[in-house]
Amino acid sequence: MAEEQKKEQELETELNQAGTEETEEQKPSGGSAFEGIYERLPDISIRSLDRFILLCVIALVLVIVIGVLKANHVLG
Repeated sequence: MAEEQKKEQELETELNQAGTEETEEQKPSGGSAFEGIYERLPDISIRSLDRFILLCVIALVLVIVIGVLKANHVLG
């Protein structure tokens, strides 16, 4: 029985090592910083995600512009 357990443990370690090698190969190398994010998000088109990011940037710019105008007493 001890031999069977050793064989099972050896098989498990081999499978684990093979699994980690596959996951390391699947990681994207180089490229855009957003490529990894796009691959991790399920069922979301890249176009809709890009639009959401664009809307967030536009909203941030508007908040900054409104704050500067209020600081200079242009807006009430």
